[in-house]
Amino acid sequence: MESKGEKPLLWGDIVHVAAVQFVDPAVTIGYDVDSVEAEQEHWRVFDDAAKDRYLIGGAHLPFPGLGHVGNNGDKTYTFVSLS
Repeated sequence: MESKGEKPLLWGDIVHVAAVQFVDPAVTIGYDVDSVEAEQEHWRVFDDAAKDRYLIGGAHLPFPGLGHVGNNGDKTYTFVSLS
């Protein structure tokens, strides 16, 4: 699905603490069954979302739970909320 050049990506628990995990995607949480795989998914999903400019929607994101991921170029990311 695409609208006006934007493709949505809806995720559940890719992040649990956005303010921490976008800055350091290596951070995992006890709820992650496999912390190594969780970290790898953070890197993969954040990179894809930033590169492809997906409109992200999901839990544990700043209000309103929709926005874009920016790659800061230094192995950190930023979530830019739609508001």
